[in-house]
Amino acid sequence: MAERKLASVQKIKNLEPIEDRDRIELATVEGWKVIVGKGDFKIGDLCVYIEIDSVLPDRPEFEQARKRSNRIRTMKMAGVYSQGIVYPLTILPNVIDNHTVSYNQYHEGDDVTAILGITKYDEYAGEEPVKVSRKPKYNWFQKIWYKFFGFPQRKKSGFTTLVSKTDEIRIQNIPEALNNKEAVSVSQKIDGTSCTVTLERTFLGTKFNVYSRNLRIDKDNSVYWQAAEMYDLQDRMNLMMEELNVPWIAIQGEVAGPGIQKNPLKLKDIDFFVFNIITPNGRFGNKEMVEICYRYGLTTVPIISYDYILPDTVDEILDYATGPSLINPEVLREGIVVRSQDGRHSFKAVSPKYLIMHDK
Repeated sequence: MAERKLASVQKIKNLEPIEDRDRIELATVEGWKVIVGKGDFKIGDLCVYIEIDSVLPDRPEFEQARKRSNRIRTMKMAGVYSQGIVYPLTILPNVIDNHTVSYNQYHEGDDVTAILGITKYDEYAGEEPVKVSRKPKYNWFQKIWYKFFGFPQRKKSGFTTLVSKTDEIRIQNIPEALNNKEAVSVSQKIDGTSCTVTLERTFLGTKFNVYSRNLRIDKDNSVYWQAAEMYDLQDRMNLMMEELNVPWIAIQGEVAGPGIQKNPLKLKDIDFFVFNIITPNGRFGNKEMVEICYRYGLTTVPIISYDYILPDTVDEILDYATGPSLINPEVLREGIVVRSQDGRHSFKAVSPKYLIMHDK
């Protein structure tokens, strides 16, 4: 999966007036809407666009923006949503590696994330979130041994090479996807913590692994292992492998509930919502995924539609993404994930209203 362009050279596609505001207007960059100073840009101008979830470095050119926060969030002003921040090309250095660079050398789509020192906000940076519900059990010999030599620490290692990490591209980055008018499947996006579980056959038998968004986690009492054990995933995935006649299978889903992301769905207990089933043959479409999960007693993300026709504009699909959760109608859903019927192509649309409500 390609790295996300947090900061890139883009073109001002449109400028709209904002009611009762003389000093600001609303710019369209790719599919994003961003408030800019009136007269600062013209339609067709190249600019530097910095996406939401970007963390600004401590540099003079970002001093004004950092007064609010060093993290770019969704904001609402004068009744309109603004997602990201726009700068003129002159914010880019004109000397790189001791060579003078002309601003004419920058082109639409150029990734300038590293040049500007922009990093991605990661709420899971460092230690992975763990919900402890019980203490590890040790026998008498282990207790004596560990008392003198130290108790074992939770082991973590890299992510599996079988599948990609879970991170859908936002529709604002690929607005041209709306030109496809074939029926697509739409599921609810859940605000929790991503969990990937794999089972593969080896010369020594089957190997079962549990991963957080970034790391493999040895068996412990984390929410990831709680999710795997509550659904007996090792046994059920073994049956799936036999049925599908594949050497490995991966299940990806969202763990949600108390203690995770402030529990926006207001669930009483932790649950695991499957959104991907992947084998060497590829990722299943939503219909096939739901059928398999139903047969094996797994819970999937709620399916909003199996035959949705995409609208013409980003604003329209963001409106569609904003609505009550199908899990708990009393709360707002985070957004939607749109997937082609064969499961090969997908993107997400996150509700700006939800982002504002949860300060994201």
